[in-house]
Amino acid sequence: MGDFAVWTLLGVVFAGASVGMGREAWRVHGVRRHGTRTTGIVVGIWETTDGDGDAQLYPQVRYALPDGREVVGEGGAYAIRSPLSEGDRVELLYRQDDPERIILVAHDRQMNLWVYGVLSLVLGALALLWALSAIASLPGRA
Repeated sequence: MGDFAVWTLLGVVFAGASVGMGREAWRVHGVRRHGTRTTGIVVGIWETTDGDGDAQLYPQVRYALPDGREVVGEGGAYAIRSPLSEGDRVELLYRQDDPERIILVAHDRQMNLWVYGVLSLVLGALALLWALSAIASLPGRA
């Protein structure tokens, strides 16, 4: 029964990662395809660290919506070394229904449908493989 639990846990983890990657791929695709293009000004760089302690930098960009309201959005992709600094003008895309989540046109190139889509499919295939391994490890199945 121990093998079943291990294979099931691995399958669930990879299935969850696959769904997360797939959702992000769909969001990025939607913003790139249907987003509104505008320019903004970098007002700050939010810094955090990953699990290894490496710095991750997320640019904060202020821009105006068509109704005149100003919004501060955060770039979805991080950089270990940011090519941006406060005061830089940047071109961005946003969805009108979620204007705080933006894509910086020149700096978020790695966030594309192919990267997230392929990773989602690979993780989904691994989840399926582990699910089948879990079923095969049940007593009386071998």
